[in-house]
Amino acid sequence: MTEPLLPIGAFSRATLLSVKALRNYHEAGILVPASVDPQTGYRAYALSQLTDGAVLRRLRELDLPLEAAKQILLARDPAVTQRILATHQAAMRERLEQAQRIVTELQASVEQPSMHTPVHVRDEPAAHTLAVRGTVPERQFATFLGDAYPSIADAVRSASATPSGPVGALYSAVLQDEEAEPIEAYQPIAAPVTPPPGPVVLSELPAMRVAVLVHAGSYESITETYRALGAWVAQHASWSELPVRESYLISYTETADPADFRTEILWPIVGQVS
Repeated sequence: MTEPLLPIGAFSRATLLSVKALRNYHEAGILVPASVDPQTGYRAYALSQLTDGAVLRRLRELDLPLEAAKQILLARDPAVTQRILATHQAAMRERLEQAQRIVTELQASVEQPSMHTPVHVRDEPAAHTLAVRGTVPERQFATFLGDAYPSIADAVRSASATPSGPVGALYSAVLQDEEAEPIEAYQPIAAPVTPPPGPVVLSELPAMRVAVLVHAGSYESITETYRALGAWVAQHASWSELPVRESYLISYTETADPADFRTEILWPIVGQVS
């Protein structure tokens, strides 16, 4: 006997999954309809798929990534489900702790005026650097920098270079709607050297006038400092399309407590300051 089929609309109501979501799940190979009309593309689902629909909805309520949900549905193995959910629980706990740190830092910035440093303008001279360049998604910036700085430190030692300031990073002046963004990790050095073979290259920071604001605390709350600096530039200066710099005055190499981090944001400007 052929198993009865539910049209996508009825299946949507029965599982409380939207038609749009069901189409996305189909395209991702997660919840594939039992039947697709070759002429109209109309989808229909078997009654036995109602359970998968219910499980998928609960997994998505946990913000479980689609790929992980797909693994659970395809494996149909309690051990796989337990392993994936345990990993996701740990990630959610880390996100909660991160959110709590951000809230604490935001409250501290309101309650402690000393954490608010004024914007100031200075002229940065040109400088030689040893650098590692890449093009990566924004969510991978921290990983890229974490891999780049040890390579740069090794190159500094190997080439007998003399550091002339804290490490930093260059970011595109304009965020594009792209999967990846250019980024450059650098160490200023007193004089040019020949780096050893590898990812580290000799580079240079151009001379420029910058508006500077110091961010106090972890990088999770740095968007607030960018907002404040961007507002100042809009009111008092003209914007330059040169890359924005971050200079890590106090970071993981100096302290294990993100609350003690200090990061200079250097926003390039042109013309007179009002």
